Amino acid sequence: MYRQDAVSSPVSCRILAATGLLTLLACGGDSPNEPPDVPYGQTSMVYILNPAINDANAVPVSTPGSARSAVAISVEDGPSGNTGASGDLMLGPLSAGSKTVTFADGSGSGTLSLDIAQGDLREVAVAFGGSGAAVMANLRYGFGGEVVEIAAATPVSEVNAALARSNVIVFLRSGTYSGDLDFSGSNVTLFGEGPQGGTVTIDGNVTVNGSGNRIRGARILGNLSLIGSGAGITYSRVGGAVAVSGSDAVLLNNGFCGAATISGSGLLALGNAGLQPIAPPAGGC
Repeated sequence: MYRQDAVSSPVSCRILAATGLLTLLACGGDSPNEPPDVPYGQTSMVYILNPAINDANAVPVSTPGSARSAVAISVEDGPSGNTGASGDLMLGPLSAGSKTVTFADGSGSGTLSLDIAQGDLREVAVAFGGSGAAVMANLRYGFGGEVVEIAAATPVSEVNAALARSNVIVFLRSGTYSGDLDFSGSNVTLFGEGPQGGTVTIDGNVTVNGSGNRIRGARILGNLSLIGSGAGITYSRVGGAVAVSGSDAVLLNNGFCGAATISGSGLLALGNAGLQPIAPPAGGC
């Protein structure tokens, strides 16, 4: 059975500072398309610096700069750190509200405004260069709302029952989930524990119907079909074919090893290996 309680999961990060009970964390990903671990339920930001624009992208975005690693990112009255080799950085915990985020390297600096709610995770792709900083993509995961936790031993029928609901985050614990998954609800996020491609594997096909549904941090061995509008896929890998027929989909920092067919309008596609001009993941999916 699935549970609706929030639990804490370990995180491997570099500790920057500790004051009382507050520990500020900054974690950078070490390989392409692999994010830093994000503490479950902690108010956090993941910044993805200067991702390449895939040829399939159909949404106007700012032109990314060339710098990816060793760019300093600091949150006003909050944590700071440097991007890793893959150009991303997790900063947290953060207090809710609005504040200024500064980006800097040896050649220049830029600022963006941050507005985040308690318990949220935000993934923000940023174009940073000589002209400053600009948002390319901004995805929100509302951990402050209802979270349904599922273990790998859960029957696939119960997993699909959770995906048939609306306005929830379905948190998959590490393991292999056998069978086909079908998103039939709306505003549902399937959130895999740990870095993508490492701890959550779906041994089957995944079909995303409904609207506003998202997948983060899953390794899908079968095919992925994005039929509903406003679907978002981040930090995931797909071994089979990918078909995007719904409108306004977002593909951010994924790895695709099979053929990709894009027929839906308004696709935002950034940093996806396996979509031109980026080669498929060197290590496979």
